[in-house]
Amino acid sequence: MFPYLFGLGSLLFLVCGSIKGEMRPCNDSYRLQLLACMLVLGIELNHSTVLLLSNLSQSLMVGCALSILGLIYFIVSRVKGLPRVISLGWLTIFISLYVACLLIVLTEPLHGWDARSIWFFHGKMIFYNAFVDAGGDWSLPSIGFSHPDYPELIPILAAQIAFVAGYWNEYLPKLSLVALLLPAVLSLMSILRGKWWHIIFIAVPLLFTHQWLKNGYMDGYLALYAGLATFFWGRWLDNKSQLDLISGILFLGVVLDLKNEGMLIGLIIGSLVFSFICIRISEFKTGNYVKYFEGIAFVLISMSGLFLWGRKKQILGLQNDLDLGLNSLPRIYERLADGSLAIILKHLYVLDHVNMSLGIFLLSLVWTLRLGRRPSNGAIFSSLVGIFYFCGIVLIYLATPFDLVTFHLPTGERTMLPVHIMLLAATLSLYRGDKEALEPSLIGTS
Repeated sequence: MFPYLFGLGSLLFLVCGSIKGEMRPCNDSYRLQLLACMLVLGIELNHSTVLLLSNLSQSLMVGCALSILGLIYFIVSRVKGLPRVISLGWLTIFISLYVACLLIVLTEPLHGWDARSIWFFHGKMIFYNAFVDAGGDWSLPSIGFSHPDYPELIPILAAQIAFVAGYWNEYLPKLSLVALLLPAVLSLMSILRGKWWHIIFIAVPLLFTHQWLKNGYMDGYLALYAGLATFFWGRWLDNKSQLDLISGILFLGVVLDLKNEGMLIGLIIGSLVFSFICIRISEFKTGNYVKYFEGIAFVLISMSGLFLWGRKKQILGLQNDLDLGLNSLPRIYERLADGSLAIILKHLYVLDHVNMSLGIFLLSLVWTLRLGRRPSNGAIFSSLVGIFYFCGIVLIYLATPFDLVTFHLPTGERTMLPVHIMLLAATLSLYRGDKEALEPSLIGTS
């Protein structure tokens, strides 16, 4: 699986030639981040190919052809002087991490409701039909319980794995989760950058999301990828690294294809990035517009899965059962009047411990200011993404047509995972400047 994804990801060097220039002085941390980006790009290209062609067999053949071309291009580029993506020592660590991811994910079969009745049920439908369209079964009233409008990144990947193996069981399709977990762990490892005390910022996200990484739910992966996307976007605002820009775009692309909440995260990140650029426009007038055009190419790749699945939903007549929009306004007014807002805030902010994550960030912010350092743009950006996402979820809970107490509030623990990881990313962005020169912040003069 990973050679296939690596080959597809090798097309990164074809789309983004400027990355070769950045690689020459690179270190192992940079290589780990680059390797993670290549795997994520492979996942997204594979996803878009399947959605475009629908047929599993045809899409795998096209994907394999592209993967082989990518590997050939990578080998030729390597011969021409492209530095090693990963050293022998880190290759050993990569294999060890892969085995660890297998142990985390495959120690138990699928058993949770969402895992068996939504994500991998969709994968089973695609596998047995050998088509993403599943013979039109998505629109059957009998499967309405499984939310057929949900994004299909993991179901498609699970169906492909079972298709290649020739059978479906309750363990094998979970390899699709390993395909997502390994790039996330590699990215977390890359954040160390020689500061081993930063390992706490790697351990905490994995501890937060551990049970949600192995049970077949998407919430843990949504949290990890949303947190990493937020962190890389924030770091790009500070150092303008092309790899951080690509990382932010690609990881956000996975977020868009994992759950419907990804669209809210994408809207928040896109709006904030645009706002930060407008406020400090002079810092982004570098004259090297090639990098920005490359960024646009990756944006198109990352959003292709969202658009292709959106088109299929339109053809199949699939709609989300939350019925969000203007129809939600009466429900919001009603819940604001009956005191539901206080109940929602109590559950999400207090009982689901968002107050603790926010408190850790605020204490770190006070410590940073006491040291006479301005918070980085990345810290401000990441904290705003987390806060706005929290507010967005509260608004959705107010607008939902379902019962709060029995349907939505019990899911708060996993719904708030992205908020925890985003605030952790903001805290890391504060401490990241301990021995690094930070760009001028939005706070204060430049």
